[in-house]
Amino acid sequence: MLFSSAYADGHITKKQKQETLQCLGHYTATGVLPADSIELKDLEMALASAKVVRTFLQKEKVNDDEINKGMNEYVDKVFGKPFDNLMNNKCNKFIYKLISGSKEEIEKLSRTIYGG
Repeated sequence: MLFSSAYADGHITKKQKQETLQCLGHYTATGVLPADSIELKDLEMALASAKVVRTFLQKEKVNDDEINKGMNEYVDKVFGKPFDNLMNNKCNKFIYKLISGSKEEIEKLSRTIYGG
């Protein structure tokens, strides 16, 4: 029997995991940008997104070493570079589609950071 779903037994595919780790790296790198180089809303959303994405990966049984390695590979590539709005939009679109309810969860969590 063939399934057209991107999920196999409720788990993400290897490609989805790689893209999710890249987005986690993007959100993490964004979260450490100097405050004067990024709008507060974007910073709050990045921090909230990183938390939601990391929790999702853990629920998908991706071990912390793999999460940290994948995240850090991306962070190392972009560290010190300005906010990448194009990548941010790409990640948001991907994550919102992959993780059910993530947009609302991220927005809600972002409002608790810095008094958002």
